[in-house]
Amino acid sequence: MAKVDPLLQELGVATVAMAALSAFIALLYWFFTGNSPWPFVVLGELAGFGFGVSVLTLTSPRRR
Repeated sequence: MAKVDPLLQELGVATVAMAALSAFIALLYWFFTGNSPWPFVVLGELAGFGFGVSVLTLTSPRRR
């Protein structure tokens, strides 16, 4: 079995974490305001998605 690079593993985990956080924020916005989070909240989250993934990936503890 091929060994996956630890940086790619952390990238996958960070992507899933940011997607879950983005969905949670959009649902909370929809629940509390009754307004659709599209386009302002969702597009704002997309703008911060890449930054969040890179920060989570680069600041995670290194595995060897």
